[in-house]
Amino acid sequence: MKLVYNILLLTVLVFGLVVAQRNPQQSTKTDKINFISQPLSMGMVGVTFKYTAKAVSSDSTAKISYFPYQSTIAFIFPNNQFTVDSATGLLTFNPKIKGWYTLGVMARSTKGGVAYQTFYVTITGGNGIVQGKVTDTSNIGITGAIIELYSVDSQTTTNIFGFQDYGGFSFWTVADASGNYRISGIDPGKYKLLAISPSRFYDSQWYDGKSNATDAQVIDIKDSIVYLINFKLRGGAAIQPKVAVSGSVKDTLKVPIKKAEVIFVNANYALNANDSVDDFRKYFDINAGKIDCRLDGGSQQVIHIIDSSNGTFNANIPPGSYIVFAKADGYITEFYQEQSSLLLATTITVKENTPIANINFTLTPIPPAVLGSIAGSVLDTLKDVGIPSRIIVSKDIWTTPVSSKTPRMYVVDTDSLGAYSVGQLPSGTYYVLALPLGSYTPAYYTTDTASNRWKNASLVAVNGNVSGINVYVHPLVRSASGYAGVSGKVSTKVNSSIATSIALPGAFVYALINNQVAGYSITDNTGAFSIDGLAPGSYSITVDNLGSTEPTASTALVKYTSTGSPVSVAVNFSLSSATSVETNLSAQPEGFTLSQNYPNPFNPSTTINYAIQRPGMVILKMYNIVGQEIQTLVNEYQAAGNYQVTVNAQNLSSGVYFYRLQSNSTLLMRKMILLR
Repeated sequence: MKLVYNILLLTVLVFGLVVAQRNPQQSTKTDKINFISQPLSMGMVGVTFKYTAKAVSSDSTAKISYFPYQSTIAFIFPNNQFTVDSATGLLTFNPKIKGWYTLGVMARSTKGGVAYQTFYVTITGGNGIVQGKVTDTSNIGITGAIIELYSVDSQTTTNIFGFQDYGGFSFWTVADASGNYRISGIDPGKYKLLAISPSRFYDSQWYDGKSNATDAQVIDIKDSIVYLINFKLRGGAAIQPKVAVSGSVKDTLKVPIKKAEVIFVNANYALNANDSVDDFRKYFDINAGKIDCRLDGGSQQVIHIIDSSNGTFNANIPPGSYIVFAKADGYITEFYQEQSSLLLATTITVKENTPIANINFTLTPIPPAVLGSIAGSVLDTLKDVGIPSRIIVSKDIWTTPVSSKTPRMYVVDTDSLGAYSVGQLPSGTYYVLALPLGSYTPAYYTTDTASNRWKNASLVAVNGNVSGINVYVHPLVRSASGYAGVSGKVSTKVNSSIATSIALPGAFVYALINNQVAGYSITDNTGAFSIDGLAPGSYSITVDNLGSTEPTASTALVKYTSTGSPVSVAVNFSLSSATSVETNLSAQPEGFTLSQNYPNPFNPSTTINYAIQRPGMVILKMYNIVGQEIQTLVNEYQAAGNYQVTVNAQNLSSGVYFYRLQSNSTLLMRKMILLR
């Protein structure tokens, strides 16, 4: 059980101190120290919090002493005394203010080894109790159901740091093997209660039996009173309806691929999403290291279908929203509708009594070339422990060409300890993005600090095997848990002179409170997003998309009504491509030019003019928005001079395309728009 309390922003200050350093759990000295004790997580105002830290050394002769570490509690809150006994490791904390605190202990040995342990402590001020049982409709207990209790209060206050807070805090716990649960230490007030199903066989629900927070019943909790609240989750594997799905898996020559595997994954599970009912971030927080979280793993959220010998598949699956991909030995894995990226994958919605056919895949053989790999780990910036994640490796198409036979993006899962390896990579430079599972912010690999902005990322050059590419991720702000949210759409501008734009899928939309990420969402194929799970407050909403400029942030005031219903907040964005300007691999020789195509936008043909100052091989190619080669317009030795090429896009669909000119080790690139 944990409390998220929005009035305390100590996390902002202490968290900033903690994440500025990446202290490993063990030292690089002669002896190695590790903490073997598990910190407590709960406490109450006016009651001394005690925890005995215990560390061990690899050198049996070493003596260990303990000290406070990175704790500013005594400085910020003089009335909250925090001490650590150097000999025994006993940590004592006398909280006078309820909220969320960060505590730290340093262990140092006489042999020079040092280790650190940083953890959160939740301090409550009440003693209300909610307990009950989560069962199915046959009264059989459901193990592992998550119960969340959200305050509906929305009172604006100014905290001790001068920030505006809007109330809102939450408690949660997990049902035991019999489906029983108990939440204690609850502050008096009005709450709404949610029971989250631990599997795809049951429907999550709000109290009492409602499918959304607006209709959920409000519970008025008094201090020192026990409230009995039971849930009956609808569904079950035996009575769950099934829908027919079918399709095929073939190679690029349209030859059926025998024994290929087609995998349907719950879309929210795949993308670590938390919508208004299902909170997979909480699910992963609780089950990290205990379950198989991989996209192609053995979770109940994953359905495996083996293709038949003639390259077709037929199956019956439960209704729901799925991300679907196909894989086979010797071929590049492909998501539905020829996508190589999890972020751009088309979601298939399976509805009851509505069969779906023609879920077809065309897999590309792995090219016979010297391939490399990128390996590393995803680590928590606070504790330097591994975080299970999805890894998305994107080729830097702006400096490295992408063949139509190779994908722009590669997707793998880490193991349960956060380690990953992405293989079968052609030579080139790559961005590495971690989508951590649980309550963490996505982040790119950088050489100095964690960042969720692609412009801050460090490119990884691959010409063989590369290791040690560790991605550090920040926890989401834990003082911002609620059931409200922000939604909208993100589009990309096709031309600065006209208003036409197209939907931008696969972009990250972030909600920040006091410069900390509180929540995020990934835009779907229509450009739509929904950041759920936010407590009332004032948020800064911004977007990050690989290859796009960062838009001006928008402010969103999230709140509840007087009856505790979430108020809908809409924010829309339009982004520009950061690659619409000329890009060089080396110094540009005078007279080497690539003009903007005319007309632009065009339908179906357009003209490209270019000039080269020195004779040499000239290559002019056209690419789609994901970096795959569409056409080779020029590939020959040319004398110095001015040239003109006509592009015929009769067989192409509307959208953004790029054309790139290369000659004598110099590159130029521009963007073109096809509008039908």
